[in-house]
Amino acid sequence: MKEENESTYNPEMYTEREIEAVENHIAQHFGKYEQVFHEIVSPDIHVDIAIIPPTSERNYYTLVTMGMGAHRMNVPEELADEKLDRAEVAVCLPPDWQINSHEEKWYWPLRWLKILARLPLEEESWLGWGHTVPNGEPFADNTRFTGVLLISPALFDEKAHVCPLPDGSEVNFYQVIPLYEEEMNYKLAYTAEALLDQMDDRIVIVNNERANACEGFVPSDKEFVLSAGEIEELLPDWKDAPGCIATDRITVDGCQVGYMYREAPDGDVPDSGWRFFAGDEDDAYLDDAAHSEIYHLNTICNYDRDIIPLLNAPYGSAFYRDENGVFREEEE
Repeated sequence: MKEENESTYNPEMYTEREIEAVENHIAQHFGKYEQVFHEIVSPDIHVDIAIIPPTSERNYYTLVTMGMGAHRMNVPEELADEKLDRAEVAVCLPPDWQINSHEEKWYWPLRWLKILARLPLEEESWLGWGHTVPNGEPFADNTRFTGVLLISPALFDEKAHVCPLPDGSEVNFYQVIPLYEEEMNYKLAYTAEALLDQMDDRIVIVNNERANACEGFVPSDKEFVLSAGEIEELLPDWKDAPGCIATDRITVDGCQVGYMYREAPDGDVPDSGWRFFAGDEDDAYLDDAAHSEIYHLNTICNYDRDIIPLLNAPYGSAFYRDENGVFREEEE
């Protein structure tokens, strides 16, 4: 019987010129590496992992796949011209990570690089910025992370994001960010941008002890007028805190904003201070906390874009919509 090894299969692989371009790109933009975890058996694509050790400038390990991009992913037709069909993934680990250990508590980041590398081929789909992939349970006994988010490489210059290949195609590099279940649910309920607004720079190097940015978040079972996929980025330059409160009359019943006011936030929370109402809610309705939810400000702007010009009003401001549908400032 023939022994099962690389010669048994015919995996998709980069051409010599392509892999040379990818290797040079990694060395130039992510860091020089001498150690590579070579894959022994590759039934579909051949995925090696470059191990870039900690340095005085970058005191963390960087692991980058080499081989995922040999397969052209099944990108949606509307994105066909964006050159998003080839990708590699990376993860950053603290300098004391036992990189050569095969104990799952140390090995799971490497395992997940390989899982992500093969997922587009196995699912006949694609991976790109903002995509999340669930594990369904914690990756290992020493962590509560249950899924991952893909973002642009956060600790490297912008040129690291894309590697041009000799044939004119491009390989996009994404950084893997482990997530808690509540963070996964928050992203699915809102958007990747909304989730990242809740987080800080500590997410970019894996830390099993980092704070959960969405601790206690429970997905709503309400039927919203807009799905997460319909939410557009309408506040690209908003620098203030992104949180706000709106009633179900707007997000569930589809009413326009009829009244809005801004109060000073109470406590260390990412709250813009804005509160939004249809304007016909009575006291009994408002007294029931189940009729209101916390949202990203961008989400409510998608429900009613008329509010956007008013958002920079100072704390204490209030506006109502008159009989002609025009917002008027409420006099004190």
